[in-house]
Amino acid sequence: MSAAQTTLARAALLRELVAWLNERFAPDGPLIHADTLLFAGGLLDSMRILELIAWTERAIGREIPDGAIRTDNFASAARIAELFAEGGTHAQR
Repeated sequence: MSAAQTTLARAALLRELVAWLNERFAPDGPLIHADTLLFAGGLLDSMRILELIAWTERAIGREIPDGAIRTDNFASAARIAELFAEGGTHAQR
């Protein structure tokens, strides 16, 4: 995958993820942005992270390896897209 394709894949995942996060976890609250801290900001807890992992797996079309399921990998939508979008650090694992 070329650098341009990787950038587009990340941008698409990020856009869809931010929209889903706002719809699911902040319908009446402050908007969630790409760099909004999901755990530190109190938006996610141990139950909601399961929903986020499941959504991410569906969006990327593959399972996220157990070793990649860490709160720092799901700290923000930008971090998730960076790691798990096609071409990301954990994309092929």
